Amino acid sequence: MNGSQNRKPGPGSSMLLSPAQLDEFKAQGSVAIPGLVPPDVLDEWRAEVRAACSGGVDLEDPGTWPTGRYGPSGGWPELSPNLYDLPNLISIVEQIGGGAFAPSSPAGLPPKPQVPMTRVILPDAPGTEWAPPVNNGHLDGYAAGWGGGFMAIFAVLLWDVSSPKGGGTAYWPRSHLANHRYFLKHPEQFDGSYLFTEPVKSGGHLALLEEDPSVGELVCMTGRAGDAMLFHGLTTHVGSNNEAGSRQPRVTQFARYTHGKMREQAPMVMFPDKDGKPWSRPKDAGIAESEEQKEATGFLPLDHPGRKLERYDVPQNLWKYWAAALNAEASV
Repeated sequence: MNGSQNRKPGPGSSMLLSPAQLDEFKAQGSVAIPGLVPPDVLDEWRAEVRAACSGGVDLEDPGTWPTGRYGPSGGWPELSPNLYDLPNLISIVEQIGGGAFAPSSPAGLPPKPQVPMTRVILPDAPGTEWAPPVNNGHLDGYAAGWGGGFMAIFAVLLWDVSSPKGGGTAYWPRSHLANHRYFLKHPEQFDGSYLFTEPVKSGGHLALLEEDPSVGELVCMTGRAGDAMLFHGLTTHVGSNNEAGSRQPRVTQFARYTHGKMREQAPMVMFPDKDGKPWSRPKDAGIAESEEQKEATGFLPLDHPGRKLERYDVPQNLWKYWAAALNAEASV
C-alpha cells in the first residue's frame, strides 16, 4: 500500500536519492536532501505562512517576533500544495519504501489525507544562553494509540537555517543502530512498553544510547530553504532552541511515514495513554470499539497471538520492510 497513490500529485519534478545518499542513510540514520522543494512551491508556501501569522508578527521583521515556539491564533493552515503531494517526496518514498509506506495516520482510524505538521521556532529572549538539548531526545511513533510500523520522518526547511544554533531538529547519528540493537535484545518492549521500563523510565531515551560508543555526538540540522533531512524512524531526535539574537526564523514542515500494512493492524492496539489507561478510538470517530479493545488492560500479553503481527516484529535485518534500494536481501 502506498498512501500517496490516493493523492493527486502537486507541482514539481521528481527526484531520487543517489547511491551515496542511500549509503549514508543506512549508516547514519539520516541524510540531507538538498532542494527537495521546487522554488515556485517554496515561494507559495512562504507566502501562505506569512499570511497566516497573527498578532502583528512578521517573519521578515525580527522586531515583531515573540520568543521561542510560535503559532498563530488559529494554528498553522494546511499549505498548498500539500507536502505529501510533492512528486519529489512521493518518488523518494517509493524508492525507499517500495510502495509499502503511507503517510502516518492515527492508529485504529481509516486512513485519510494528512496535514504535515508545521513548527516555527523564533529566537530566545535576549540574554538567554543557548545550550544544546543533550539531555533530551525521543522516538516518534509511540504516542497513545501506537499502531506500529513507524518508518521515516522528513524535516523540510521553509526558511534558511545557517547556524547549528538556529533551532533545527537535533539528532544523534547512528542512534538508529543502537536503538535497533536494544530492541533485538528486548523485542517484547518494541510495543512501547520500553517507555515504562528501566532504563528509559527514569533516564529517558538517551539511556539507550549511553553504553553504545558507536553513536555520534548531537547534530543540529542546518540548510537552505527547500532543503530536507530524512530520518530513520529509530533515530533519536529532539527539537532545539533558536539562539537569542538570531535573525532567522526556523520554519519547518514534517512528513511522517508508517508501513501501511502494519498500520492497518492497528485494531489490536493496546498501548496505554499517558495516564496508563488502555487506548481506545476517539468517541467522535464514529467507529465502535472492538470487543478486544473494550476488554483491554494495557499492552498485549507476551503470549497473545497479536504479537505475531508484523508491527511487533524486530527483524535482525533492520531494512527487512524497506525497498530493495536499502534492503540488499530483497534483491537476492
